[in-house]
Parts: sequence; C-alpha cells; structure tokens
Amino acid sequence: MNRWKKSSLLYGLGYPILSGSITYLLLLLAFNRVTELSETIFKAEWIVCIVVSYIWNTSIIFLSRWTKHKLDEIEVISEKIFFHAVGVVIGSILIIGISISAYFYGLIGYSSFSSFSTEMYVFQGLYIFQTLLYECAFWGNHLIKMSNDEAQLEEKKRTNFINEEMKAFAEDAHLPFLYETLETIIGLSYKNPDEAEEYAEKLAKVYRNNLQSRKEEFIPISHAFQLTKDVSDLLNTSRSGGLHAHFEACDKHVHLLFPPMVLPRILVGIAADYIASPLQPLEIKFSIKDEQLVMIAHSCNEKIDHQNSLSQVMDSVKNTLDHYTKVPIQRIQKENEYYIILPAFTSTDNAWQTKAEVNIQPNDQTLFRNS
Repeated sequence: MNRWKKSSLLYGLGYPILSGSITYLLLLLAFNRVTELSETIFKAEWIVCIVVSYIWNTSIIFLSRWTKHKLDEIEVISEKIFFHAVGVVIGSILIIGISISAYFYGLIGYSSFSSFSTEMYVFQGLYIFQTLLYECAFWGNHLIKMSNDEAQLEEKKRTNFINEEMKAFAEDAHLPFLYETLETIIGLSYKNPDEAEEYAEKLAKVYRNNLQSRKEEFIPISHAFQLTKDVSDLLNTSRSGGLHAHFEACDKHVHLLFPPMVLPRILVGIAADYIASPLQPLEIKFSIKDEQLVMIAHSCNEKIDHQNSLSQVMDSVKNTLDHYTKVPIQRIQKENEYYIILPAFTSTDNAWQTKAEVNIQPNDQTLFRNS
C-alpha cells in the first residue's frame, strides 16, 4: 500500500512538470518560436504551462473518480466508458478554459477573447488529447483490475467448491464410523475370521453404495432408509448389540425423495455422541411424520466427556438442505428423547430419475410450525 501511495505522489508531482514542459514545447512549435529556446528555456510561459498542467491534472483525477462513482449504476462497461470519457473531456475543456482565461484576462490584461483565441484553441486541443490519453490509461488500469478481481473471485469460488467437496466427501466417508468398524474387523479377525470376512464385505457394500449414491442429488426415501439401516447394522455389531435402529415407511411414502447420505451422517453423529452398549442401549427410530417430514427420534444417553459433534453434523446437514429449502431443521427434546425433524421432498414428475429438467421441491413447510 505504501508503494502505491509513493507512486501516486510521484505521479502527482512529476507528471505536471513533464506535461507542462511538453505543452510549452508544442506551443513554441505551433507559433514558430522554437528559436527562443536558444536564448533560455526558463521563461514565464514555461512556468505558466506547468501551473496549468498541475491544475488540470489534479482536477481531472478528482473529476474522473467522481464521474466513475456517479456512473456505477450503469452495468454495460462500454456505455460507462463512453459517458465517463464525455464527462471528463467536458470537464477538461472547462478547466483549461477557466485557467487560460484567468491568465490572459487577469495577468496579461487582454480585454477580449479574440486577442488570445488562437492560444485558447491550441491549449484546448493539446489538453483534450492528454485527457483522452488519461482516459485510456484510467480505463486500461480499471479493466485490468476488474479482470484480476474476477480471476480472484473465480479462484476463490473454485477453492471454496473444492473445500466443500472435500468436506462433503469426508462427511460421507463417516470417518468415526470407519475407524470403529475397522477396529471391529481387527477384533473379529482374532475371534472369528469368517465373521470378520462377512463384516468386511458388509462394510465394503456400504461404501460402494455411498459412492454410487453420491452421483445422485436425490434418492427415494426407501433407499435412504436402506442405506442407513446397513450402517446401523454394522454399528450394532461394533457396539455388541447396543444400538437398535428402527425404520418405519410404507408404500404410500414411495413418492418421497431425500438427499443421499444425510441420514447415515446423522446416525453416525448420534452414535458418536451417545452411549450405545448392551447395558444402556441406544434406541433410534426413523419414520415419516404427517406424510411429509422425516423424523428421527433417539434416546438421551449422552457421553459426559464427549464433545457434541452432533451439532457439527447438524450444521453440515443444514448446509446440504439449504441448497433446496431455507426452512430450519428442528431438534426438540421431549423427556428422555430427542427429535430431529427434516423436510422430505417430492417430484412433479414420476420419471425424475431420467429427466434432467424436473422440479423437485420440499413439501408443505407449514407442518414445521405444528411439529
């Protein structure tokens, strides 16, 4: 930032001297007075040109910024450049007209415009040309900045997308579930190798279904329940029968849809946060409420020394469902049970799996208020 401030200061001080000197030289060429340079360069006219250039340069900088701010509502960049250039050129004509008139009327003592009209036209032509050069530099720099900002924004979006994908992949991989099941396989391999092999095959099936389901944005609710049941069966074995999951859905719910791997994600979060043992079994029930909503009920055997990872899982589920509905997820405690209520989805076309342009929307959300 200091480097840019220093460069701006040097431009504000150095450019008027350069511009005034070039203007003075061009004026001598225009009026065939170049031979005067052989006598001395430092004349009053040279100082006047530098002062006029300083006034013009400072005014144009502020005028261009002010004009650009006023034109921010225009979205078409070509129109914005056109109107900005017209405004700045008109401003330049007024600034040079006032400055030169003040010099010839006030300092030289001319009484009529015709006495210095030629000088005025030459000055105006030279500074209009410089104004157009300034506009080219101004908008060239601005367009480069816009291009860089867009590239940075795209890179930021790409980075966020990759991070979200990696986060979703890690969540769908159910790392706590994976560690627990691998420990179970190791334990079973010493006691019963055949059971360990069968358990490993079930685990592989869960992850194959996981990868397959990630290709779909929605799956039937019956499929979502089946994926969750496969995970619960593995967890039940890992917890020595201490986790009991129940699923209630019937044929009239076949039209309901749900994002894949959300319910297994919640199940793993609940299993990580709550005690699930033969002495204190964890009861979890997945059901359809009011023909519209997915309700998850589980007992409250919280682990005292365990951080509440379920809140992180619920935030992740909320981020997933926010793509489709802004209705908040409900989590309610009633006596010794927690209830998690999520919206189910329906399609306007039964052939939603084969049609790309199909409307899938949440059901009547007013039911949330009554739950």
